[in-house]
Amino acid sequence: MIVVSDTSPLHYLIVIGQVGILSQLYGRVLCPPEVIEECQHAHAPDAVKVWAADLPEWLEISSTEPWEHPQLSRLDAGEAAAIRLARARGADVLLMDERKGRQVAARLGLPVAGVIAVLADAAIAGLLDFEKAVLELTLKTNFRISPQVLAVIRRRL
Repeated sequence: MIVVSDTSPLHYLIVIGQVGILSQLYGRVLCPPEVIEECQHAHAPDAVKVWAADLPEWLEISSTEPWEHPQLSRLDAGEAAAIRLARARGADVLLMDERKGRQVAARLGLPVAGVIAVLADAAIAGLLDFEKAVLELTLKTNFRISPQVLAVIRRRL
């Protein structure tokens, strides 16, 4: 399975202490160097910067040939690079939370999943307690989830 991650899923999973579930679910995760640069930004939480300074073996940093699309100019560097990488590698899933990026990726035919879907998959696999993880996510971060989306996920579980 080819999985590419943007910054936000990594960021949120690091902050709640669950980033290791990515390797348990997917084995290897790809991300472009722009994502790691965003993780090391001065405004990133200390935990994210520390993690980005000593990357785990399961995270593969990968670049791709430049590919421009008009809609990519609307996105930040990490999102655009993650979409380029997912497209170039034929990713089975692109991990991304930002609405604009998800919309562009979907228009380009890329399958997208956010941090809530990752937490749900981890819960299904018996790796964590979904309710506890979502509570930590919403209490420890600025992540917001609509009640409708949460209800759909809970029914799936």
